[in-house]
Amino acid sequence: MQNALLIGLARQMTLERQMDTIANNVANANTTGFKADRSLFEEYLNSGAREDNFIGSDRRVSYVQDRGTFRDVSQGPMEQTKAPLDVAISGDAYFAVQTPGGERYTRDGKFGMNNVGQLVTSDGNPVLGNAGPITFQPTDHDINIAPDGTVTVLEGSGKTDSIRGKIRLVAFDNPQRLEKIGFNLYGTGRAA
Repeated sequence: MQNALLIGLARQMTLERQMDTIANNVANANTTGFKADRSLFEEYLNSGAREDNFIGSDRRVSYVQDRGTFRDVSQGPMEQTKAPLDVAISGDAYFAVQTPGGERYTRDGKFGMNNVGQLVTSDGNPVLGNAGPITFQPTDHDINIAPDGTVTVLEGSGKTDSIRGKIRLVAFDNPQRLEKIGFNLYGTGRAA
């Protein structure tokens, strides 16, 4: 009987963790660029315990072991918006952004402009280009972000495009190692 209670307890503990993971995924279902977590379970055979503790029983007791979680990094659906500064990534890369804690990464391409003319995330973090934050002049208008990430504007009354930068994308050999920091941001686990 004791083994049956342990088996039930092991399963309840893994179900609780799985429910926490699912609840977080559901809570973030409408978060732009969110990457869901998935649970990993494994059967664990305890060779020292026997079913119902019957003498001569040759059936081992099987437990559920929680192996952890992994991030689903597959491409999510893209949705057309009417916002001129919204962009999406097709592929495995991340946008590089500047935060008070250093450089971080996100898949959230809902961008805007702050009061000093920088291209920023919805949380106000400057989006990094190849030469630092992408900054606009007060007279810039008709901002365009090309499919390759090049940001161009019409400057003043001119009709010629001026380049303000190119959005920097970063790809990782193993995106599973990125740490979730919160606010749809990821870090590398070391000072950036």
